[in-house]
Amino acid sequence: MKNIVCYGDSNTWGFMPKHEEPKVIAENRYPWGVRWTSLMQMKLGDGYRVAEAGLNGRTTMFDCRLDEHRNGLSDVDVCMLEQFPVDLVILMLGTNDVKDFFCVTPYMIAHGAVRLIERIRGGGYGPGGSSPEILLAAPIRLHPDMEKGWLGEEFGADALEKDAQLGRYLERAAQKSGVHFIDAGAYVTADPADGIHMNEAGHALLAEKMTEKVLEILK
Repeated sequence: MKNIVCYGDSNTWGFMPKHEEPKVIAENRYPWGVRWTSLMQMKLGDGYRVAEAGLNGRTTMFDCRLDEHRNGLSDVDVCMLEQFPVDLVILMLGTNDVKDFFCVTPYMIAHGAVRLIERIRGGGYGPGGSSPEILLAAPIRLHPDMEKGWLGEEFGADALEKDAQLGRYLERAAQKSGVHFIDAGAYVTADPADGIHMNEAGHALLAEKMTEKVLEILK
């Protein structure tokens, strides 16, 4: 049994894109069988276990004063210990980091991803205390309509520009760290409803591409 942990934000949690802010966030989640993580589980079959570790608003390593417990670096050890032993970790973070109030550059966001990689490698969370394989994923692309949506003000005026640069910085970070890489944004763009989250078709396509990459890594 190969154990895979998907460590991400709202697009791993399965947040449904909406034109207006949902009244109850907890009910605004795509069900199992629609989320890309669950679709990947079905495609991989019984020899694999996919753990969904997505959290709305999670960053790579930055504290958010509007929402507690969103710092991905602070929580990653707990997640790994809960899922031990882990054969593969899929890291897909960075979208929330582009919000203007964090005041960070794509370079700094990529450094946050490197910090996560180093933390996971050093924890001995793989089988027999080894280091698990790591797949760093550049997140899906923001849609230009994000600026007009209910999350536009939270993300700010520079978010789209930072997001457009993020993929190449994360790819470079993956190369320097010696981990696997996939650019989810090369396949999926957020739904224009809110410009941040992917729709059902996006989840299906991402599941297909992620499954191909996972089988390549864990062959």
